[in-house]
Amino acid sequence: MREAVKSLLGHPALTRGLVRVGGRGGPLVAVLCYHDLREDGDFANWLRLPVTEFDRQLAWLGRAARFIAPEDLDAPERLDRRRLNVLLTFDDGYLNNLKLALPLLEAHRAPALFFVSTRPMQDQQPFWPDLVLTPVQALRLERLDLTAFGFADYRFHPADDGRRWEDLERLLVDLKRVGNADHPRVAAALAHITDTHGAAAAEHLRRFRPLTADEVGAMSRSPWVRIGSHSHDHVLLTYLDDQALAMNLTESRRILGGITGSPPADLAYPNGSWDERVAAAARQAGYARAWASNPGLFAPGAPKMALPRLMVGGYDSLGVLGFVLNRHLALGLLPSRR
Repeated sequence: MREAVKSLLGHPALTRGLVRVGGRGGPLVAVLCYHDLREDGDFANWLRLPVTEFDRQLAWLGRAARFIAPEDLDAPERLDRRRLNVLLTFDDGYLNNLKLALPLLEAHRAPALFFVSTRPMQDQQPFWPDLVLTPVQALRLERLDLTAFGFADYRFHPADDGRRWEDLERLLVDLKRVGNADHPRVAAALAHITDTHGAAAAEHLRRFRPLTADEVGAMSRSPWVRIGSHSHDHVLLTYLDDQALAMNLTESRRILGGITGSPPADLAYPNGSWDERVAAAARQAGYARAWASNPGLFAPGAPKMALPRLMVGGYDSLGVLGFVLNRHLALGLLPSRR
C-alpha cells in the first residue's frame, strides 16, 4: 500500500505540474547521487541499484525532467524553467560505472558526473564498506556479532527490502562514527569479518572492484561523462589532520587531471562528511564546487562548498525516486519560515 501511494505521488505528471508552479521563480535543479549498479540477478546491496531499475529511472527522468551536465550549473541561461533539470552523479568509482552505467547513459543521452577515489583506483583494493557488506549479503547473514570490538551484535532482517537496508546502514554508521578504516577498533572489526568470511567474499569483491586509471581515462573520453574527485584515500575527511586533509584533496585532483587532461572542478565528500575546515581546504585545493549528502534541491545562491544531493539507494524503486523528487519540489513551494 505504501509503495502504491509513493508511486502515485511520484507520477511524472505531478513532477511537471510542480515545476510549472515552482519554476516561475527560476530554474529548478535536482542533483541525484548514485553509487554503483549490479546485474539484476546479483545479490542486493544497500547502494547498488539493479541495472534494469536504473534503466527505468533514466526513462522516467527523461519524461519528467531534462538531463544537464555540471557545467550547466554555471550558465543559468542553459537551464529549463519549464522542466526539472537533473544532474546525475556517481560516487566512489566502481568498475560497473563503466560496464553497466555508461551504456545506459549513452542510450538515454544523459550526462553524469563520476566522483573517483584515486588510491583505490591505483592499488585496486576494495572500498572498506564492501569488506563488510559483501559477505553479509553474499552469504545472506542474519547476524554479525562485533561486541568484542566495542560495537553491537547486529541482526539483519531476512527479507531483502528496506528493513534489511536499515539494519545494514546502522552497522556502517556505527563503524564510521568511531573513525576511518585505520582506527584500531574499526580495523580490528574489519579484520575479524575478513578472517571469518573473507574467502567466501573474495570472488564477489573482484566483480565490484574500483576502476583502473586506464578505465577512468576511457570513460572521460565519452561525451556523456565528467570526472570529479572523491578524495585520494576515500576516508572521512573530518577525521584527518590538516596535512592529511590537504594531501587527500590535492593529490586526487592532480592524479585525475593527469588522466583526463584537466583537473576536476567538482569534489564529493566521502560519506558526505564535511565541516568548515574541510570546506576551506577544498576551496584552497582549487575545487569550484563540493557536494555533500544533505538532501535538497540545488539553489544557485547556496554555498558552493556544501551543495545538496538526493541519495538513490540500492533498494529505491522508481516510485520512491519520483516520490522523493516531488516531495522536495512541493517543499520548495511552501512559504519560507521567518
